Amino acid sequence: MDYQYHIPKALTVIAGIFLAAGAIFLIIPIIDILNRRGWKSMMLIMIPVWPINASYLGPLTLYLYFKYGRPTTSEESHHQHPDSAVEPTHGPSSEESQDHCDMEMGASPHAGHHMSPMHHMDNMTDIHDSGNKENMHDMHAMHAHSPDRPTWATVMIGVFHCGSGCVLGDLVGEWLVYGTGASINGSGLWVSLLVDYGFALLFGIFFQYFSIAPMSGDYGPRSLMRAIKADFLSLTAFEVGLFGWMVVFQVGIWDYQVGTNMWLYWWMMQVGMMVGSMTAFPVNWWLITRRIKEPCA
Repeated sequence: MDYQYHIPKALTVIAGIFLAAGAIFLIIPIIDILNRRGWKSMMLIMIPVWPINASYLGPLTLYLYFKYGRPTTSEESHHQHPDSAVEPTHGPSSEESQDHCDMEMGASPHAGHHMSPMHHMDNMTDIHDSGNKENMHDMHAMHAHSPDRPTWATVMIGVFHCGSGCVLGDLVGEWLVYGTGASINGSGLWVSLLVDYGFALLFGIFFQYFSIAPMSGDYGPRSLMRAIKADFLSLTAFEVGLFGWMVVFQVGIWDYQVGTNMWLYWWMMQVGMMVGSMTAFPVNWWLITRRIKEPCA
């Protein structure tokens, strides 16, 4: 579609300011996560979720990130869990430690001394691996169900998941429609709504699956179906707000004259994401309180 509308410079400047602010907000959690080596202590799917949402809900996203989502450093973990530190000077003797390990594995202290070194090492490795899996699951559960995090914050972070899928889906869909020139009745808007929704649903299910699976410890089809069920409702509610705003600004305000290659367009999309977050919030509240959707870390 050939856009003839010439945007006033003032609107372009305002749009540029808001988009630049969104870019700055996006960069802040990325730098902090990299600096704190966040991939070692936080749910991996949250690494892209925080920056993506900061691009349109900057102050709120940063507040929730630094309050409830910021990864801990190794030094902070040590101070928070001092009992996990090893104290070799006050521990039991090597023989006592061996007897204790043998008893933990179901053997008597004396029988444990006849265990072959390789068999003993295999048992210890199995216990260590099992412990690592349990610790990872407990860590995700601890982040998701933190007792000091209010329900509204838990729900809002859940909205961030479907918001991330919508942002990525809209970015892919909008530029795909723009590049191909696809249209219905001479307008690319209606094609964009369909394509954006399809891509947003795919990205949203991806984000939701990798939130549910680590929490439940189940990476099979059951978690996938739970992700589809939860994200379909959540993302659809988000898109109702976003698409409604897209129709308002494209049809009602600028009469189809604002194109994908204009700064004003993406500022309006930024606003639409905010509206989508508001329409998705009550649905996520219902999904999370009914335990249909996992609280996100």
